[in-house]
Amino acid sequence: MKLKSLLNPNFIKLNYEISSKEDAIHFLIDTIYKEYKFNCSKESIITALFQRETLGGTTFETGIAIPHARLDNFNDLVISICVPKKPIIDNGVEVKMVVLILTSKTASKTYLQTLSAFAQLSQNKELFDKITSAKEGSGLLISEISHFVDLISDIKIREELTVEDIMSKNLIFVKPDTTLKELINIFYKNNISYAPVIDENENFIAEITTSEILKIGIPNYAVMIGNLKFLSSFEPFEELLKNEDKILVKSVMRKPSLKLGVDSSIIEAALEITQNNRRHIPVVKDNKILGIVSYMDILKKVIRG
Repeated sequence: MKLKSLLNPNFIKLNYEISSKEDAIHFLIDTIYKEYKFNCSKESIITALFQRETLGGTTFETGIAIPHARLDNFNDLVISICVPKKPIIDNGVEVKMVVLILTSKTASKTYLQTLSAFAQLSQNKELFDKITSAKEGSGLLISEISHFVDLISDIKIREELTVEDIMSKNLIFVKPDTTLKELINIFYKNNISYAPVIDENENFIAEITTSEILKIGIPNYAVMIGNLKFLSSFEPFEELLKNEDKILVKSVMRKPSLKLGVDSSIIEAALEITQNNRRHIPVVKDNKILGIVSYMDILKKVIRG
């Protein structure tokens, strides 16, 4: 199925004065309401949209915002698009396109596939720039809308969602010779707890988490005894801090016990995470790590997508 087949040209608005994402949401809802008959009030839909907005995650660094909501007593998928005359700023991101999606609470599959298609569209910078510049004139001419739709005519909605659709791609790598101090600083500054380890050829060779760091601070005899009451509150980490400049990642990193391919299903990822008590699983192809799928990716992008 092509993305084009889900679009109503009357719900595509180009070159309009929009000052914020909130402004865009109201504008697009008004646009839909002129033609579409809902079984619920406009106010209830706007409330649902802004409730979802409070959770965050609907504005992407690629320049697209996708406010969306799952509605009660609604069995359809409605999409409305706005390309502002000038980019709007949302959470520090310059947004060039706002895509509003309304769907049923039970139609998760097509809904998530559509979200993924728009997110991937925005990652194709050349195409995305063409699409967001297809707005000369007043924004009312049918030819402009047709040109906009033609530009995305080849974008397909995949039949099945895979981990590629939800994985985190902005990875921070470390090397085997990275010191523990450097690693801790990387984790702290970037608010992460997992890092892939790559070699000089950028091959994925190992992984390291905060768990490996904490284990360094707990002596083996304490693990065997199982009772740490005899230790002072900070004593286990004193040795770690003394040697953090000397300890290298290669001495504590672990071989990845689990890997997923880009075509692995989301259910497969969820099973691996729960059955193996893992928070992160690398997505690998030809010894190169392409992304990481985590329990939070599934929570944020699927369950609360």
